[in-house]
Amino acid sequence: MKRVGHLSGVELAQAYGRRRLRQISAMLFVYAIFYICRLAFSASKKDMIEHGAYTAKEIGLVGSAMLIAYAIGKFANGFIADRVNVRRYVMFGLFVSAFANFIVGWHVPALMLAVVWFVNGLAQSTGAPCCVVALSRWWPRKRRGTYYGIWSCSNNLGEVLAYILTAGVMVWAGATWGVEYAWRSCFWGASAMGAMGIAVAWLFFGNAPEDEGLPPVPVDVIEAKIDTAGGQKIALMTSAVWLIAIAGGLFAASRYAVIDWGIFFLQVKKGYAGTDAAMIVTVNSIVGAVSSGLSGIVSDRFFRGSRQELAVSAGLMNVAALVLFMLVPGRHPWLDVIAMVLFGLAVGILLTFLGGLMAVDRVPKCAAGAALGIAGIGSYLGAGLQSAFSGCLVERGADGAATLMGHTFANGYTLDWLAVFWIGVAAMSVVFTLAAGRGGSKVGVRT
Repeated sequence: MKRVGHLSGVELAQAYGRRRLRQISAMLFVYAIFYICRLAFSASKKDMIEHGAYTAKEIGLVGSAMLIAYAIGKFANGFIADRVNVRRYVMFGLFVSAFANFIVGWHVPALMLAVVWFVNGLAQSTGAPCCVVALSRWWPRKRRGTYYGIWSCSNNLGEVLAYILTAGVMVWAGATWGVEYAWRSCFWGASAMGAMGIAVAWLFFGNAPEDEGLPPVPVDVIEAKIDTAGGQKIALMTSAVWLIAIAGGLFAASRYAVIDWGIFFLQVKKGYAGTDAAMIVTVNSIVGAVSSGLSGIVSDRFFRGSRQELAVSAGLMNVAALVLFMLVPGRHPWLDVIAMVLFGLAVGILLTFLGGLMAVDRVPKCAAGAALGIAGIGSYLGAGLQSAFSGCLVERGADGAATLMGHTFANGYTLDWLAVFWIGVAAMSVVFTLAAGRGGSKVGVRT
């Protein structure tokens, strides 16, 4: 590459275009691998419970430990990522996560599982801050929503890969080595994918344009005068960022409820086979990937960077999807698929907006990681508490089969407390999204 001073305007634009394409592709793939190293646990829950490896309460508490660690880690790593080489940091986090999966595959005691999965939560929390800080370094504010939305597709891509690959691996390993190795193979497969993600990050993930011989992304005059410490202080003092964090936490509780327990719910409540249940839940991830990718583009081009209108609409859609999914009795495959389509549309938008973009919009470029960290601590504390609470609403019957706690009415209809909890937190998320006000793109704007 020529030195920056010798590049013409056209050559500089072409160089930036090539490098940005490589960057967004690497970020998509690497963060999808983070999700695989997180969701092996979700995909293997039923097998672990029914084969006596762990109880439902142990699994619920382990999942909660992981998500609480993620919330704490995401807050801390958001502030750290603003100050470090994010390429190296994301590789370190993925290495620790892959190694944690490798250990769990050896069927460790429940207490050790909780500790290892807590460490995995801390390692997982490096992924999003590193990617969001890289986004702020590689793209200007006016295009941030578009590329944040594209990157957010990695969540859904990771879910699809996790559910499909782990289901296939479990069937193959169970038939080849026996049922005990079916769930264990999920974790070993995720560990192998983690190694692949590290290689991709090393080859293609960039820290900042300056490291590639390119000029930094320009910022406005006011933002240019704010250093990292000052920007992070703005993030901490902006009320809208904290309201977005609460709304995101309530949304994450409903989202992770389906991610963690959706397959389980369809198997226990509606009698689906494991592979059929996994395919139905996977529909939301596929739809969510499209929804995530379009959400930022739509809000940038048609709402001039305002995210709240779409976020509130998506929140209401989320509530409607959960009502269809959980409250309609009987087994209706097409209705369950429609519910997951609606859920995926809602999740794609909310994951992008409440998951960080609305908070990042409120702060200077140099504090993007801090804003994401604040949003993240709300999101994953909510998700972590959901995991423990949902686990407590599942019990093992006298015949050893898992059942859902609830109330049966005189007409024979059973209302599961799991449904009340999931739908309730989704509705409360809409209330706090409204309270957060307009998610504009002006630095330091407060509500």
